[in-house]
Amino acid sequence: MDSWPFLRSAVLIITIGFTVSFSTSFAFTQSPNREKPRLKDFGQYSALMATLKEAFDAEDQRPIIIFQTDGDELGLLRNPIFSPAVPPNLPPDLRLTAQKFVESTQRYVSANRREFSLDDVYRAAEKSRATIYTVIPGFRLIGLSPEEQINQMKIASERRAQTWGGKAAIERNADRWARTPPEALRYEVGVELKGQQALAVLATMTGGWTEFLEEPSQADENYSRIFSDINRRYIVGYYPTNKEHDGKRRKVNVEVRGHSEYIVMGRKSYYAPEAEQ
Repeated sequence: MDSWPFLRSAVLIITIGFTVSFSTSFAFTQSPNREKPRLKDFGQYSALMATLKEAFDAEDQRPIIIFQTDGDELGLLRNPIFSPAVPPNLPPDLRLTAQKFVESTQRYVSANRREFSLDDVYRAAEKSRATIYTVIPGFRLIGLSPEEQINQMKIASERRAQTWGGKAAIERNADRWARTPPEALRYEVGVELKGQQALAVLATMTGGWTEFLEEPSQADENYSRIFSDINRRYIVGYYPTNKEHDGKRRKVNVEVRGHSEYIVMGRKSYYAPEAEQ
């Protein structure tokens, strides 16, 4: 394999930003009078798919996407990685409220199912040549212990109650947490964690990474770190030994010779041209 020199290239940056917080079946139990799931009008992954398919062309040597989302639309995708369900072992009143939420969510999902899956998003991202940085507004679960994850969920629910509902909501939220068994809390953590992991995979496979925007004050630091990384990136061109135009996915591994301790951030794979190309 013959490598080319490192070359800087023009950058096209597109930012897709959504900051609406996710509401799972558990968060819904804070307000039993609510009847509609808060999945409505969420279209983050749809916007990303449109961007990947339509925003870039062959002249865009280094397309960059900054994708700010908490991943709410995941539940609407074809072959979803999670589906609405009642957490286990809830007290009867909380179970009834959660069941109503699940039924409402299922009706909405059935009427608004997307035509693409998460795997379709991954494939489109790989074929686009874009580097994607994902920014998740809200609390971090990735990399934390189970106890820390549950505590993060609790803090977030308390903040929501204080912000949206006043004294009554705060009291309902405190009562709910006091009466919810650990296995139900772990279930809720698992749902949120899958959404964050999906975004982390999307970023890593395209050569980017995931940032968490837990406080508005972190925005400048997070985005500065991303733009600093963009300014330090290069394109490496090479001639593959496999010349077949078969449209298949091929893995790429880049290392710094003599420095096995270095970590190279970059794409992990690409798709070969189709037979007619």
